[in-house]
Amino acid sequence: MLDAGISLDSARQAVVAEMGEQSPDVWRTEQLASVKNGVNASSNGIPLKRLYGSEFPYAPVGWEPFEIEAENVDLKPSFARGGLSTIWGAGVLPFHPDDIRDWPFGADDLAEHYRAVFSFMPLSGTADELEKLFPSFAPTWQELKPSTQARAFLNDAFRARSRLRRRGIFVGRSRLAVDANAARFGRRNCQYCGLCLYGCPYELIYRSEYTLRDLRKLPNFRYESDFVVQELREDAGQVRILGRHRINGDRRELVAARVLLGAGVIPSTAILLRSMREYDIPMKILDSAYFLMPLLRWSQQHDVSSEQLHTLAQAFIIMRHPSMDEPLVHLSVYTYNDLTVPALRAAVGPLGNFGSRLWKALGSRLLVCGGYLHSSLSPGISMVLHKTSKGERILLKAETRAETSALIRRVGRRLLRDCPSLRAIPLLPAVRQTPPGRGFHSGGSFPMQRERTPHTSDVEGRPFGFERVHLIDASCLPSIPATPITLPVMANAHRIATLAADRGV
Repeated sequence: MLDAGISLDSARQAVVAEMGEQSPDVWRTEQLASVKNGVNASSNGIPLKRLYGSEFPYAPVGWEPFEIEAENVDLKPSFARGGLSTIWGAGVLPFHPDDIRDWPFGADDLAEHYRAVFSFMPLSGTADELEKLFPSFAPTWQELKPSTQARAFLNDAFRARSRLRRRGIFVGRSRLAVDANAARFGRRNCQYCGLCLYGCPYELIYRSEYTLRDLRKLPNFRYESDFVVQELREDAGQVRILGRHRINGDRRELVAARVLLGAGVIPSTAILLRSMREYDIPMKILDSAYFLMPLLRWSQQHDVSSEQLHTLAQAFIIMRHPSMDEPLVHLSVYTYNDLTVPALRAAVGPLGNFGSRLWKALGSRLLVCGGYLHSSLSPGISMVLHKTSKGERILLKAETRAETSALIRRVGRRLLRDCPSLRAIPLLPAVRQTPPGRGFHSGGSFPMQRERTPHTSDVEGRPFGFERVHLIDASCLPSIPATPITLPVMANAHRIATLAADRGV
């Protein structure tokens, strides 16, 4: 495995390690300040999610492989060890068959690979209303305690489940890649310390770095850090991998029989374009539009600010058109955390500066939904790789799609019509659509299809013009459904790797 491999600085590692050995009730003020450093809420949520107060997931390499210029695009590459899994929201669902009808294979072809992923990735949740749409594929469930706000919301939705189902709304507990029962490995179970959005000091939220630790124990696995891949060249039944040292920029090279490319949508697309010498050609990156929609519960839950709870998504809402002729809409429901009220106050502008007591009361009723639309209903991103006198420049530019805003408003109106069932009303004036890429559910620059053509891949993830390079990240997805992307990307990567292994060297 070749990896740029940027990691958390040693000082913060020491702080987190110390906290991980302690109970939350003995954490010191300076420890909490360190892991919360620089994380602030705005009207668009958290502008840049950090891990333990560090921006290392987005840090550039020691020399610049390319310069990025973004116009109304929030998508970022990651050179971190573990990539963007270091700061994801841990939500996991398989893709629904109806949402991938444009793929060159069916949902059933991913089933065994979902199960393979759950052989090493934990799943916390429960079998409930969502099971009608999304089988779990995991051998066992782990249990995370819902917050009092979440329990009340889920109970109300359960009582109204028949009516909601008829209207195409399914509500259930969130499914999270969280190791809630870590005590079986001699570690602490979830302490409900509320730090999930900053980074779990007990390392219970899955990151691919944890699997890397296990892989490095295998005799035939070799890991090379500080290797930034730039170019791939196929020659005489082999692949030459050309790159540079992450820190000093020295040239590096390695020869392999096959390459599985999973650097993230921006770097992977750039590597392939550079390898094909295709500059100044606009490439389309698909994106699942992300929006924030607050809900105000009719009933108040007291003492939410002092409750011991996890602060990842507590519930999922899945919406589909009753005629089933439109893609699913996904909403992750968050209950109280120390960022929700500041974000809402920022969303309403100057009004947020008044009535602190009122805002505290609102916090006890407030839920925040992070919503996603299918890429077929969302603006995409144009990516162009340019050569410059100083090296290379990537231009990311948001596409425009007027109907997306109308669709988000329609989601709000549907929730408004069903507020008696959910006992929550959407605060429509506070809804915010974010720039493309903000939800990090992006890909599709080299989409898989049965007969590959330029700038596409085959069902084994091999881009046009390559026989021994297999694209395994979201760059090869033909579309991006609204539901969480990470589990299907991992399952598809396992599917492609299995097919590549069957081909041998």
